[in-house]
Amino acid sequence: MDAWLTFLSVDEPEIIERLIQKYPQFKPMYQQIYYICRNTEKVMELYSEELKILDRNTVQLMIDEMQEELIRKDQQLELLSQQNDQQLLEIARLKKMLTGNCE
Repeated sequence: MDAWLTFLSVDEPEIIERLIQKYPQFKPMYQQIYYICRNTEKVMELYSEELKILDRNTVQLMIDEMQEELIRKDQQLELLSQQNDQQLLEIARLKKMLTGNCE
């Protein structure tokens, strides 16, 4: 566990060298990290691609949220329309009662 903590947290060459001597299985991992650090263009391409994916996912999430909101608003509008229809029917019934009593 100490070796892993050292691997994950230390960047001093002397300590890294001692770690690799004691635990050779870390050498390929350090080589890969070294390659990535040396090849910054590749790292930037990966980062750029990840940002594109993140942007695309964010846009899709916003679209999904807007569609859900639109569905809720449509449901609210339908409910208000039904209530309005009921009120109009009630008004018509009351008018009919009034005109029927006045004649």
